[in-house]
Amino acid sequence: MRLKSILFFLLLLHFSAVFAQEDSTDYDDEPNYWVKPSNDEKSRFGIVMGIQVSSLLGTALPENRPLIGLLGGAYGRFNFKSGWSIQQEAHISFRGGNFVAQAGEISSIKLLYLDFPFMVFKRFSKKSKHRFGAGVQYSSLINSYMYVDYGSYPLGASPKLDKNDWAPLIAYQYQFPFFALQGSAKYGLRNLNLGQEWPESAKPLNNGGVLNSFVVAVNIIF
Repeated sequence: MRLKSILFFLLLLHFSAVFAQEDSTDYDDEPNYWVKPSNDEKSRFGIVMGIQVSSLLGTALPENRPLIGLLGGAYGRFNFKSGWSIQQEAHISFRGGNFVAQAGEISSIKLLYLDFPFMVFKRFSKKSKHRFGAGVQYSSLINSYMYVDYGSYPLGASPKLDKNDWAPLIAYQYQFPFFALQGSAKYGLRNLNLGQEWPESAKPLNNGGVLNSFVVAVNIIF
């Protein structure tokens, strides 16, 4: 099932690259994939890429620190009357958390996710460059890596974490002439800790505590 999701994502990314910057307005003097967004466009498809600062909050590994990761994928936005719009994204993202570790303890958990954020935006005037939004994101865990003693390489065994997560989100967009800058904050609702033992070489073992994902992302959308 996960392989089908990855193939679907790669196919979506391919088509979005082909149709990037295409909108519903006709332009005869410039290529569709670099056109300036218009105020009356009905739809837009393109590329989203950026960085995100993430952490794993909760009681299982309480001394958490932020981790910086990348994300990239595709989006589609559909505009309606009165400044409302909906935006669907699909991207691969790298996130997780760092921790204050003693000898033999977990120093970092790095996670590779397939994310599907869905957002509703509002623009309060036709010529405004600002959009404010909220929505929800479904995430499917592709792989996980655990580091001990600040090592350069992960352990051979991965931590046993919940592979599905749902996160409410808030977002903001600022429209520049040929791209938009988008910021968002997301908090995972599911406890990723399954309460099972982790690899024996990692301390502490899974103790039934809570691990929730928190992410702040800054993206450029074309």
